[in-house]
Amino acid sequence: MGVRKQSNLASYALGNVLKYRTRSVAIILALFISTSILCSVEFIREGVITDVSSSVDEGPDIVLQRLIGGRQVPIPDSWMGNVTNTTGVRVATPRVWGYSDVGSGSLLTVMGVNATEYGGMINAVGTDILETGRFLNETDYRKMIVGQGIVDMMAASAMPLHVQVGTLLSLITNEGELIEFEVIGVFHSDSKIYSYDMILTDLGSAREVLGYENSTFTDIAIWTNFGSDLNSIAFRLDSRLPEARVLTSDAISDLMLKAYTGRAGVTALLWLVVLLAVILLAFTASSAGSEEARREVGLLKALGFDTVDILAIRMFESITLSLLGVSLGISFAIVFDFVLGAPLLAGYILGWGLVLLPGGIPLAISISTLFTVYAMGLIPILVASVIPSWRNAITEPDIVLRGV
Repeated sequence: MGVRKQSNLASYALGNVLKYRTRSVAIILALFISTSILCSVEFIREGVITDVSSSVDEGPDIVLQRLIGGRQVPIPDSWMGNVTNTTGVRVATPRVWGYSDVGSGSLLTVMGVNATEYGGMINAVGTDILETGRFLNETDYRKMIVGQGIVDMMAASAMPLHVQVGTLLSLITNEGELIEFEVIGVFHSDSKIYSYDMILTDLGSAREVLGYENSTFTDIAIWTNFGSDLNSIAFRLDSRLPEARVLTSDAISDLMLKAYTGRAGVTALLWLVVLLAVILLAFTASSAGSEEARREVGLLKALGFDTVDILAIRMFESITLSLLGVSLGISFAIVFDFVLGAPLLAGYILGWGLVLLPGGIPLAISISTLFTVYAMGLIPILVASVIPSWRNAITEPDIVLRGV
């Protein structure tokens, strides 16, 4: 009997949703707009957070740079002794990196590393080779291992080229010359921001491409002893080298998030404004000031419906409208982000960082985000509808019908 009663109440509530079309469409449309805005932003923001986390996991614990006059300059070889002798430092290896082109018009990240030291770091980007290929060794010269992004980019270029082990690629140097490299491996990375379009080669070859002098580096990648306090080691390095800028993995993560998600909060504020408008609309439609709603409650009570039944009807109405509006908004956001590439919105949120994402916008959907969106779309509307309905439901039916 209880199941049949609830089924009848739900059927009556659904009939009200269809009966009051203007109100229903207004609430669904407002929820659709607010949810679309929120989810479109959140899918990008979560994607960036996930990508940044992968980037940090693939990178060193500490990156040490040299600043003069607030600008980054090459590091001399003499710094290596001070760094490697610092307590807590397990491995310190120099890196030479910058941007070059293979003639496609897109700038690619070229990183020169010490093959022995860097190759021994588990999970460091580029050390996990897929399919065929190998990592660099100390005798390699003008050899490269490339990220999957290089393979994808060359396959989609005007003159498609299938990049694999043994393929010869020419890089354009800082002076406009061409240097030919042999691909000896292809690696896969979970990060689009950091390593999707990366090329790893030896230090000498990277210096030739990027125009660095011998015995100078772009930065020093540092892996610390397991269980060591990064901030303490960073402080010791900073004390030893006054011109150094010491960036821990946490600091790098914070900088990357600020660069790529700094404007997400503004769009989330717009979502909040629209959601408040939806709540006010639902409250007004169900409030005591709505004569239609009051008379409906009076008729229901006169026909034998009790207060709990009326509240159940309003709950079914609110849940139906909320689920429709939120589900449509989430569906649109998925199409907008994952299929269309979030036009205009991605450029606004990511800013200049969008130029540095040849692999596309990092996108992600989490269960927690979907749960939060449904909760934020359902609970406020439920409260805004049920409270006014409760005030009407506790009023005597003859008083309501007389409009007193």
